[in-house]
Amino acid sequence: MELDDLKGSWQQAGSSDKNNAELRKMTKVSGHPKLKRIRAKLLIETGLLTVFLLTYQDAFDGAEKPLWANIVLIVFGLLFILNDLAGYFLVMKRVKGATIVDSLVGLITILKKLSVFSVVSSVLFGLSLILFFSTGLVFDDNKYLILAGMVVTLLALSYGSYQRWKRQIRHFSELIHEFSG
Repeated sequence: MELDDLKGSWQQAGSSDKNNAELRKMTKVSGHPKLKRIRAKLLIETGLLTVFLLTYQDAFDGAEKPLWANIVLIVFGLLFILNDLAGYFLVMKRVKGATIVDSLVGLITILKKLSVFSVVSSVLFGLSLILFFSTGLVFDDNKYLILAGMVVTLLALSYGSYQRWKRQIRHFSELIHEFSG
């Protein structure tokens, strides 16, 4: 009896036809949960950084800082935002290849470039923040220790970001290996 049930289930498996609208919705890239998280992160980071860049003159006495420190902060803040936006749109764009393996190879190439730009823009923005807030200070031993702690923290966070990118790229490399047989 089990074989008959299995045969009946097999014959009914393809009977629920999906229309084109349902299939498009199922395969739509923008609805993917990871992309939703990336979009939320992008919106939060961009919003907070934009508010910071618009208010830092008054809130953190930017007018009293040297002009070059203000310019460095603004340039690297905008670079950070642009990197986030570019990353989101690159991930949204479908990588096309003749096969799944070709598509994954193209995706890995994009992710490797994106990882470098992401880590570099983060480090540069972090350094510009440290530089901005440390200009005009008279340093003593305690302040040097705090500065060193901030730099070490920035480097540790950057290394963690690099490791996350590396894991993601390794995941796609493993997929290529599985698909290649």
